[in-house]
Amino acid sequence: MKTIPTHRVNLIPFGSPLESATSRLVRLTAFAGLAVTSAFVEMPAATAASPTLPTGAQTVSGAATVKQNGSTLTVTQTSEKAVTNWQSFNIGAGKTVNFVQPSASSVSLNRVIGNDVSVIQGALNANGKVFLLNPNGVLFTASAQVNVGGIVASTLRMSTEDFLAGRYTFEGAGSGAVVNQGNITVAKGGFVGLIAAKVTNTGNIVAPEGSVLAGAGNRVTLDLGGPIKIKVEQGVLDALIEQGGVIRADGGLVYLTAKAVGEVTSTVINHTGITEAKTLSAGKDGKIYLMGGMEKDRIVVGGKLDASAPNGGDGGFVETSAANVKINDDVRVTTAAPKGKTGTWLIDPVDFTIADGTGEKTTSSMGAETLGNALKFSNVTIQTSSDSDGNGDINVNAKVTSI
Repeated sequence: MKTIPTHRVNLIPFGSPLESATSRLVRLTAFAGLAVTSAFVEMPAATAASPTLPTGAQTVSGAATVKQNGSTLTVTQTSEKAVTNWQSFNIGAGKTVNFVQPSASSVSLNRVIGNDVSVIQGALNANGKVFLLNPNGVLFTASAQVNVGGIVASTLRMSTEDFLAGRYTFEGAGSGAVVNQGNITVAKGGFVGLIAAKVTNTGNIVAPEGSVLAGAGNRVTLDLGGPIKIKVEQGVLDALIEQGGVIRADGGLVYLTAKAVGEVTSTVINHTGITEAKTLSAGKDGKIYLMGGMEKDRIVVGGKLDASAPNGGDGGFVETSAANVKINDDVRVTTAAPKGKTGTWLIDPVDFTIADGTGEKTTSSMGAETLGNALKFSNVTIQTSSDSDGNGDINVNAKVTSI
């Protein structure tokens, strides 16, 4: 086991600036109101055959029947778990696919064995959970309407044996991406999982008291037993998660994680959108994680991360961790709790620099003005450790004030 040296310097910004220093841990605390911002990220181009409805169904495990009536295709599942191979799985504009399942806990695994990207332009409905695996890629266009108990879309593979045993391990080298431009909504307590080498969201994802999970890698494990977790066990070249849309999981969890392989530092998470996991009045707080690898990965944090408690209770938790964490000046992070305790934003890189508000910043840094503004909405912890090529240094090169 590797021993990592740690040191602490506690700095409170009220009424006095932070002078230049090098340390291992900086804790900053302040309380204030709420700020709002929005962002947009350009979508990558996607190419696919003209979509209609899924074709070539073959149920290989469990019991399910498929029937088409005009523009609607219905999959009636009578076993708790079912596995179906499809030649193609597309839903054209104005068309609908319904999964009718025994219960909300039922799961349907759908594999595409043909060569086309799955293009979802219409409606996908299910009272239970639906897994869609297509190594060519999965695209939810702007007109897509998904209303399910839970959904996983992935370009990686999973064996029938693992699926039936509840071992949700996705692996392989699928060349496609998972892209959401549409509207995905899951039932209360449900989950959305987007798993591929590249994952992009510019649409809307809603999971009340549930989980929104994205993993970029060649081997990803999804644990749906107890507290839901996702882990990238094997990285992939050019791994990337782009969150430029809107994700809402109030009272729940948003976890975006990616890991790249290779010698060159690369950005594996680019956050420019709006991600919310607010505390509910019933007391369920929200958690947001942006997690890259601690060797060479970089995450870029902009847009809005909201784990506040506007209607009572304590603020939630936000973590942005990777070898390099670049905080954009436009970022708005809040864990504010007007009627309770403010939550925490943890920034956890290998090395980190607090730079002048108008000065040039490093690949792992944030501006002093940006930090000062963050202190109005959250407790901020900047924590580093000596690992990889870094020393675990925190360089405070400018004054930080919070009014």
